Amino acid sequence: MDGLLRSLIKTVRRRLRADEEVTVEAVTKELGYTRQYISGRFHRITGRLLSQFLKEKRLEKAAKLLKSGNLRVSQVARRCGFDSENYFRQQFRQRFGMSPRQFRSNGDLRNASRRAMPPPLQQLA
Repeated sequence: MDGLLRSLIKTVRRRLRADEEVTVEAVTKELGYTRQYISGRFHRITGRLLSQFLKEKRLEKAAKLLKSGNLRVSQVARRCGFDSENYFRQQFRQRFGMSPRQFRSNGDLRNASRRAMPPPLQQLA
């Protein structure tokens, strides 16, 4: 596995745990590379957009917060880096096939994270 991608995944995980911003800009700045360089490298290796991958990781964190806590949906959205609650609800439904409230009641975390990982990165999960 590519060393830079390994560092990227490590950085994303740490930032998610610490409730820090998980955007392409924030992650690439922390790693000390340009957005274009890391995004291009990520895309060449995985075939996916880095921004999409990061959004999926933020949605996975939201799913975990919904299942484990009693935060309101709006609080979960903000904590996971979504400025618009409507956009968060739309993206959550697209990713998990149900609204955040439905997921809180009926969702399954076991399948939530594996689906979002590009195959070259699944071994790092």
